[in-house]
Amino acid sequence: MKGTPDTTRGRQPSLFRLDNPLVQRFGPRYFNSLPKEPGVYRFFDETGRLLYIGQSASLRSRLGSYRHVSPDRHPRRTLRLVARIHRIDWEICGTAAEAIERERLLLLEYRPPFNRAGTWQGAPWWLTTEVTDAALILGLHRKTGEVGPLAPSFRYVFGSLARCLYRASFPDLPFHRYPAGLMRAVVPMSLTLPFQHVPEALQLLTDGASGKMEILFARLDAVAPSSSPQIEEFWLAEREQLVTWAGKADTYAPPHRPENQAAQEPRLLL
Repeated sequence: MKGTPDTTRGRQPSLFRLDNPLVQRFGPRYFNSLPKEPGVYRFFDETGRLLYIGQSASLRSRLGSYRHVSPDRHPRRTLRLVARIHRIDWEICGTAAEAIERERLLLLEYRPPFNRAGTWQGAPWWLTTEVTDAALILGLHRKTGEVGPLAPSFRYVFGSLARCLYRASFPDLPFHRYPAGLMRAVVPMSLTLPFQHVPEALQLLTDGASGKMEILFARLDAVAPSSSPQIEEFWLAEREQLVTWAGKADTYAPPHRPENQAAQEPRLLL
């Protein structure tokens, strides 16, 4: 399927940011019409060049999240990608697992410029934890740690996992009171997160890093929706990030490396 800009001009709902190029280019109605099924999607520039291939358990949720890309919350490479998108194609798959496999095959075949990590496997991450009476101290490292090996893309899931865990634990806490660094687009590789029940938080986090999200998802689903549509869209996108990770975590196998070969830095993944 292909997406083309919506040329109709109706009343603009407050949910959509007028300065987002995708909303300007495609129109808000386009995103509400996308399928909710699992599938893969492709972004093209104005010349027809393929820029990016992605997959999702819900095409509407994932593609809709690109409407809210902003300079204060996302890396420059994501801003560059969104600014260049002039066509969106998608393909519905039977299951989320089929979408993951279809994305893998397409990446190997086409190698789009914005899909560097998904095409060339990088070095794995390891998650370390330290428990105090009132806080959980987390760290991401290349050397062997307590939880791992984790796929290179975990660097960009780490923040979503920690934020969703914090929301499940403190559902009424406003963003400005979240721990330092937790609301950055890419969180620091060391985080100190205060919790009332540290052992429980540790279990949820380590389970989530391993792709076991059932309890965390149940806790998140019990949280009352935000009164702000934009904030609720943000949390839906965060949850979608974890759904994708849960599907990939079980299938990750670290690349074989000779003992004398230095680990290479992973290429960035959106």
